[in-house]
Amino acid sequence: MARLLRRSSSARLRLPLAAALLLGSGRAGAQILPISNYQVAVASASVTGLTCRRREFQMEYTKFVGRQYRYMAGGIFNSNPDPRIFAIGLFGMILMVPVAVLAVPGDLLAAPWRRECDFELRTQGKLVGWAGLKASEAAIAAEGRSLVTPGSEDVAEPVYRLSRSSTTTDAQGRFSLAVPGRVGRSSTFLLGWTVDSRPSGVMSLEQRGSIFILSEPEPEFGSSLDAFSPIEIKPEKKP
Repeated sequence: MARLLRRSSSARLRLPLAAALLLGSGRAGAQILPISNYQVAVASASVTGLTCRRREFQMEYTKFVGRQYRYMAGGIFNSNPDPRIFAIGLFGMILMVPVAVLAVPGDLLAAPWRRECDFELRTQGKLVGWAGLKASEAAIAAEGRSLVTPGSEDVAEPVYRLSRSSTTTDAQGRFSLAVPGRVGRSSTFLLGWTVDSRPSGVMSLEQRGSIFILSEPEPEFGSSLDAFSPIEIKPEKKP
């Protein structure tokens, strides 16, 4: 992932990822929009209304192992089998037997400790124009994604819980925006930005114990844009 997608050759290589996060364009044939002339610079952030609870019980380990078996079986049992792939795949399936046996008791033991947390991420900042472009009033939006069910290659697509908020900046490009979020199956809440409906970068909010860290990837070598320093956030629990 690029730090904030912008008009540079290295950023354009990462555009499909940002487009998928921001616009749900991970599907084949989906349109990829041009990137924005502005980057979203967050100056401060807070996590409010934090509420945590036990996750709904699911056989998470067991389902994961099952998906891996399905993936391997699809590779070795096909209409054009390759003896080498068949031997390697069968050996891998045999090696996974102990994991499959332990998956069910592992799910039962881990269930009381599996939690998910809802919150609201509040951000304040401004738009910074690419190549010295002056910031002005613009429509800004943020789309959040939290993992519900992990995917498996050639077997199942990952499932995400989506949330979205939008606002309009002032004449100097300043904004304040709050987005509902959740962490649980994954400790990371992904946040994709758009400015005037064009992708403008991706950030991540990661829960690390009792704190949250808002960060984004490092800028490319030679970038003229300032690096975004990760923001450490102590969450405010819901009264």
